[in-house]
Amino acid sequence: MPPPDEIFANWRGLVDHNILATIRTTFELPSEDNYVYRAESFAMTLRQIEEQVHTGNLRWKYQAHGQQIEIPSADITAYTSIFSPTTHTAGALTSFHSNAKKGSPRATVAEYLQSRRLSPFKIPKSKAHINPYYDVWVQSCQLTTFLGPLPNPSYSHPLNAKQTHPVLPVLYHHFGCVVPTWEALNIIAQLGKGGVIDMASGNGYWTYMLRRMNVEVVAIDNMASEYRTMWISNTVKADGIEYLRKNAGGQGKVLLMVYIVTAGTFTRRLLEAYRGDRIIVVGTQNRNRYTGFTDCTMEEYFEKEMTDWEKVCRIEMPSFAGKDEAMFIWENNCGKATI
Repeated sequence: MPPPDEIFANWRGLVDHNILATIRTTFELPSEDNYVYRAESFAMTLRQIEEQVHTGNLRWKYQAHGQQIEIPSADITAYTSIFSPTTHTAGALTSFHSNAKKGSPRATVAEYLQSRRLSPFKIPKSKAHINPYYDVWVQSCQLTTFLGPLPNPSYSHPLNAKQTHPVLPVLYHHFGCVVPTWEALNIIAQLGKGGVIDMASGNGYWTYMLRRMNVEVVAIDNMASEYRTMWISNTVKADGIEYLRKNAGGQGKVLLMVYIVTAGTFTRRLLEAYRGDRIIVVGTQNRNRYTGFTDCTMEEYFEKEMTDWEKVCRIEMPSFAGKDEAMFIWENNCGKATI
């Protein structure tokens, strides 16, 4: 892999609007690449994934009254533009809704996203911000004809949470589980002036992006999972709970938890060990319980078990086909944290 800074310096967007060609070029993969990309029960080489893509049968299906609806490319562009650094997210979301045809999937998605949004932050636009993952995600939505999440029971079923589009494991391995947006990174930067702990940091893409914004971040991961691309070289290999116990519980630092997949009691014990005043969680916002807890959503857990904490922000995040991602922020009312 080329050095991360070199990738960003040379980034000029997608190669012929072809995701997999872009991955090959960006990460200098060999023409005969036998690496197996894995996610849950999924396991394919890049060549096998390319063959799946070329079949053209990978589109996400939206239906109304039992009939499949063809999604205009312009509607998909309108959805992905919500998260562009060159737009104000709230305003773009309003436009996404106001320009939607009544009763269309676009209108339903827009209404759902607007109903979930809670944010006191105003983030300035940026024409200079570089984020290869966002650019690749935009094209993935066109490839899968994905317009955004719906308030649909199928999204919330735990079994469906483990299903994956063939391209997604490639993006997981090279970039991570969720695209860090300009808005999300700016919010974290504002709140993390005393430092950020990127817990279960994976391949470090979020840490790398925050460091590019001059945020002090320490990345913690037990390195039990395999990633083909590592964006940082100084991940602290440790059990997250033990790390907090040995470092004053993370006092004075924001605890960032990006896509911590349910694993026994780890998430619960991690929250109990934290002694700081701000917790930022990025993960599923529906009831599929894929991130956080096996028996409830993260929001439900805070409402029931962490009554001293107040939810101060919830913003939509870029979702992949069949997913529904958000970023949440909680502040400890007994601490000094105030937005």
